[in-house]
Amino acid sequence: MDEDFTGAINQKASRRGSLFEVPAHFKPVPCGSSITSFAFEPRMNEEFHEGIPKPHRKVVLENTFQMEPPKKFQAEKVKKIIEEVLNTHLEGQAYDASQCSTKARALSQQIKAMVKELDFKRYKIIALVSIGEKKDQDVRAGSRCIWDVNRDTYASASYENRQIWAVGTVYGIYYE
Repeated sequence: MDEDFTGAINQKASRRGSLFEVPAHFKPVPCGSSITSFAFEPRMNEEFHEGIPKPHRKVVLENTFQMEPPKKFQAEKVKKIIEEVLNTHLEGQAYDASQCSTKARALSQQIKAMVKELDFKRYKIIALVSIGEKKDQDVRAGSRCIWDVNRDTYASASYENRQIWAVGTVYGIYYE
């Protein structure tokens, strides 16, 4: 009976761990009171970056799992930027269908650049501008998306003169 018990212990001792394999050259160094937790330095993934010049290679880093932004998206400041850009560029303008699409694209890029200067870290900034002609009609604009009501938000402003209307919207979407 003692031989069976000793054989079972030796058999268990010869098995490998099933979670992960630690490289043979790695020797854990005690730091603090624990030697079981360790981390590797960020390194270049050579297999992934084969043939890519060194300045364009991506460093592999671990996730930070930062659940809150260091600075929240401030819709009031963004709204002032949208109003300023729309008023500056559309004051006294008449509607021209051929120019309005390029003007809307340029205005949205300018608004996005100015909002990015506010440095809302970990926010994806999306800027949209719509320009239309006023012809005694009503316009309704809406948007729909799934987002986190605690972190994601938007700012919107509009402009109007006798011939055109414009709506600028900036979405601040937090990404972890």
